[in-house]
Amino acid sequence: MQIRRTSFYLCDMKQWLFIICTISLFACKKNGGEVAISKLVVLNDSASALSARIKFTLNRLTDASISITDQSTGETKRTAISKEKINHNITVTQLKENTTYSFRVHVPVGGAGDEWSSVEQSFTTARIPAFVKAFYDPAVNTLNESEGSHFLFNNRGTPRGCIYMIDHKGRMVWYRTTKNPLKVVRLTNKNTLLCLEDENNTPYGDGNVIMELSLGGDTLFYVKQNTKDFTRSAHHDLCRNHRGNIVAVTNVIKSGGSIPGDGLLELDRNGKKVWEWTTFDSPDAAETGIHNQPWINSVVQDSDNNYIVSLRSFSQVWKIRASDGVIMWKLGKGGNVEMNAADEFMFQHYAHRNPAGDLMLFDNGSAERPLSRLMSFSIDEQQKKATTKIKTVLPSSLYSNIMGSSMLLPDQNLLTASSTNSKFVKTDAAGTVLWSIKVAEPFYRAEFVGNPFANL
Repeated sequence: MQIRRTSFYLCDMKQWLFIICTISLFACKKNGGEVAISKLVVLNDSASALSARIKFTLNRLTDASISITDQSTGETKRTAISKEKINHNITVTQLKENTTYSFRVHVPVGGAGDEWSSVEQSFTTARIPAFVKAFYDPAVNTLNESEGSHFLFNNRGTPRGCIYMIDHKGRMVWYRTTKNPLKVVRLTNKNTLLCLEDENNTPYGDGNVIMELSLGGDTLFYVKQNTKDFTRSAHHDLCRNHRGNIVAVTNVIKSGGSIPGDGLLELDRNGKKVWEWTTFDSPDAAETGIHNQPWINSVVQDSDNNYIVSLRSFSQVWKIRASDGVIMWKLGKGGNVEMNAADEFMFQHYAHRNPAGDLMLFDNGSAERPLSRLMSFSIDEQQKKATTKIKTVLPSSLYSNIMGSSMLLPDQNLLTASSTNSKFVKTDAAGTVLWSIKVAEPFYRAEFVGNPFANL
């Protein structure tokens, strides 16, 4: 095998680390020609120091992968294969800050599992900003969960937000800062991140910028209020639907601003409106008597492609038919789903289907009942009848009158964000705390997200 290579150089621009390999040519008898790599760039900065994107161009349509080695420990790992491209963009995750890594690009050649490997090159990751570490300190938050478990949460501070992901040991393995305060983040079923940012630093959960990001840091979707069809401010939550479109909770005002409401707005990948619904659109909604904002604080798409929303002010959860906006059922006090009166929830958050298929939520409670509960219900949608499946009362020290979330974990224990106490905890069904994670300030919710890095 003959090798011919020109020089490469390092430069720093806009806090990105660039390694540019102008061209490298390798004659390889087994594939009948030269493999050429060019335009090699490594992107890593303080906004996400624990991940990097390595971009390069090959002279043929082919697979590629990267091996990367921590120069301080000698630990080597390999990325998943980037399939059949000329221009590759490979994400490397779970790096360490301020650490030098060497790497090689690998391309399959021949038909017997042989491969070509590039010349070894290196880069050094950025440092994690102080405000990121101040919100979450791994040294005081240790876990012992099943390997592959990851947990997602975000701070909501100013002037910038940050998305965090920690692993089964409580180590911060991924983060990304945002330009503006961050009101909510959701991991989609495509392992992308939906974010609602707020350039105006408004109170509560309002925001004016919707983004979708890859774990590598690529911006996949961006729209700002009053551009395209994003004409209302969003608040509290958003999701990615079966069409790949973004559905956000929006503020809706009628009668010259005297009657506040909420809505759902579906935007396609170009920011054009596909569908919209408001709490004023249905007689079922109007009969509730909207005098205070319903305060929708979560939205998810159900398995039948309709939407489940949590209306905090009404202490109800509604299911909305996506085809025509009809309210299919209303669960909670004064709703049309029969349920045990003792299990009626108060000012709830984060209504969603758990892995068992039941409707699960965080029952905040109130001054009238200063205890928070984790609830789930099996709902017969035809008979409009709910059967309580989970009713876990949290210790009084974890009472959270606003914000919060609860999830059923794979081991059948429960994950809860006690938001006003700046904690999220794992409990058993009886409410006994099995572990606790502490952050510096109140936050919106915490989610178990499995292993989103499995295919990176």
